[in-house]
Amino acid sequence: MILNLKGGVAKTATAVNMAAILARGYRKRILLVDADSQCNATEFFGGDPNKGNLADVLRHEADEGLFAVASIQSSNFLGVDLLCGSDELMDLDLTKVELQGVRALVLREMVQQLAAKDQYDYCIVDCPPAFNAASTAALIAADDVVIPIKLDAFALRGMGNLMRQITNMRKINPSLRLSGCLPTMWYNSPLIVEAEKTLRDSGLPMYPHIRRTNKVDAMTFAQEPLLLTSPRSAAGIDYREFVREYMERRS
Repeated sequence: MILNLKGGVAKTATAVNMAAILARGYRKRILLVDADSQCNATEFFGGDPNKGNLADVLRHEADEGLFAVASIQSSNFLGVDLLCGSDELMDLDLTKVELQGVRALVLREMVQQLAAKDQYDYCIVDCPPAFNAASTAALIAADDVVIPIKLDAFALRGMGNLMRQITNMRKINPSLRLSGCLPTMWYNSPLIVEAEKTLRDSGLPMYPHIRRTNKVDAMTFAQEPLLLTSPRSAAGIDYREFVREYMERRS
């Protein structure tokens, strides 16, 4: 899963590019779950929330795992399927009454159903910048967490709280682990270089940084991953290196 409590750190850019690289470069079968009410990953890959979405899944009361599997749809990128996001995800967190209706184990049950069918190789969850109903369900289901992080003072200070939340979730999901922090929007400046060094010196597992480039913004307009729009751009090269190292750590 792709998680950070801070917005604007390239969570969705990381999720969609990771999904595309695994599907196209490694021939893996990918399920991308859009857990953010902004639905950017859903829009990027041409999903239709009206044909099934995560909010419906989290509110479903019977045969949760099977209902989640039935809500999956194809995307516009070969090898990547979607469980769409929806603006209704926001509603799940507005009142305690509605939160009581959330099925927190539903994504774990879905993953178990899919594993039994050997339907996908990887499930990637694009999480919102908050610990809410959707991200909690994702943490219960996940094996590992990748944390995209923009190297500024606010993000560095927020890492302690984020790590505490991940540690607390291990009481429910003991297999959950931090795969690594992924510095994004990196550029060569003394402050950025020092911030990256500070993060590495903290002892947290790290991935190589993703360089800043306007090709990422252009990618969102084209609704195609960097693998297609700008494979030789700085970020295109860096995302492939990130996925290569991610696969090495998994193996």
